[in-house]
Amino acid sequence: MISNPRVLGNVRLSVMKDDTTSPEKQRAAVEHWAQGPSIEGRIVGWAEDVDVSGAMHPFKRPGLGPWFTERADEWDVLAVWKLDRLSRKAGHFAEVFEWCQKHGKSIVSVTEGIDMSTPMGKMFAQIIAAFAEGELDTIRARALSGSMARKAKGVWIGGVLPFGYRFERQEDGGKKLIQDAEYAALLRDIVEKLKGDWSAYKIAVDLNKRGVPTWRDYLRIERGDEPKGVAWTANAIRAIVTNPTVGGIYTYKGEPVTDDDGEPVRITDEPLMEYGEWAFLVTDLTANRPVTRATPSRSMLGGVAVCELCSAKMSSSKKTKENGRVFYYYACNNINTGTCPSPARIRREDLDTAVGQFVRVTLGPLPVMERVNNSISQAKTELAEAESILDRLESDYLAGRIKTDVQVERYWKQHEFQSAKVERLRSEIKAAEASPAWKETGRTYIEEWETKDDGQKRVFVQRHGITVKVGFTDDGNRRARIKMPEISEIAQETGLHVPDGYLWTEPESEWVIPARRPYVGG
Repeated sequence: MISNPRVLGNVRLSVMKDDTTSPEKQRAAVEHWAQGPSIEGRIVGWAEDVDVSGAMHPFKRPGLGPWFTERADEWDVLAVWKLDRLSRKAGHFAEVFEWCQKHGKSIVSVTEGIDMSTPMGKMFAQIIAAFAEGELDTIRARALSGSMARKAKGVWIGGVLPFGYRFERQEDGGKKLIQDAEYAALLRDIVEKLKGDWSAYKIAVDLNKRGVPTWRDYLRIERGDEPKGVAWTANAIRAIVTNPTVGGIYTYKGEPVTDDDGEPVRITDEPLMEYGEWAFLVTDLTANRPVTRATPSRSMLGGVAVCELCSAKMSSSKKTKENGRVFYYYACNNINTGTCPSPARIRREDLDTAVGQFVRVTLGPLPVMERVNNSISQAKTELAEAESILDRLESDYLAGRIKTDVQVERYWKQHEFQSAKVERLRSEIKAAEASPAWKETGRTYIEEWETKDDGQKRVFVQRHGITVKVGFTDDGNRRARIKMPEISEIAQETGLHVPDGYLWTEPESEWVIPARRPYVGG
């Protein structure tokens, strides 16, 4: 130990409630040591971190961190009440010790009598740091056990009130989550519309027109506060529906929390949707829906129709003639780049009419069929989650992150549970894939089509895999080729009776628009 050292006092507390380790007592102990006749040190500053976990790296703490990075030249000795105030992670402790050695600094634990500038002090410090890490694991295990006990009683273990739920006080303390009748019904209405042909944008527009408060404004009104008048957005709709809390799953910082078996922790006995149903919905929304939004004012086929020559998507545009007349048309997106030798363009009303006629005439009387893949998709979603948990567990194990007895015990328990789950789900999927793939909905295509606006028709076309290609005939007329390959698969797998004259091997409707008809720009 150097004489008359410049002392940096370190104070840390995880929770401001323990009087035995209060910041005042830690500071007093450091001051008493520094002023001792054998030290005669001078305290140059305090690195104080209150409500900071011992698991946080010392270099990253708001109070202590800058003394390593920005003020390293201002002190000689880092003095702590006990070594666990510096860190509860042996790895972090070793990094700090290595840094201090490299920069000519020393670490002292004033109540444990450990001076790491001496060989004996270094040895004791390493031992105590290892015990501190073990204690941290024990603390985490106790916290998880407490959370599981509250969860088993149906008590809410989270913080912010999630969408569609409200608190119900329990007689023995704590708060239980139950459905909020009004917004649980709203959530179900949103889900049904998304399952149909409503886009998230269209739903947001509808809610704003009806003056429905957003969830946060609804809570403000319930508390008697003034609402902020925040508008619904498509992103907000998607965020609400895809949040695991809808399926009754507890999350922390957006990630599902798992129990000892690696299973998602439930937040309520009354979820807005069953977890499996929610998981399937999210899979369907993210995998099978268009990424471009369909608004009530947008065209029916913009971004859906493609140029037959270059396969680029076609966008809707308008052009105003000298006489003031406005024409709307679809044009190949490569029309302005010169990368398509013969970019397709066609009147919007002509192409919309052609697709409408294809649905009414070619598909009209046939029953709308839906894939019987809910159970398969749900099982595949659960399988992907279970395999992801296994991958993460095994990655942590191979990386040496599973060290203590508590961690090893939890690792093998979770690994065994998730492995069994993977085997079960793989068997379920194999059995489900051998089942019939289609079922009737009780509606015909023309019945579905006639009830929709342009935005819903756009989603309908995409959902049923209807392709629309626009090109030219040999004599220069514009041609629209419309197909629905899905029908071929349905007919083959279900034996669906097809009226004579229909091209069911590859159902297609071809419309030719004569060049003599008025056309913008052509």
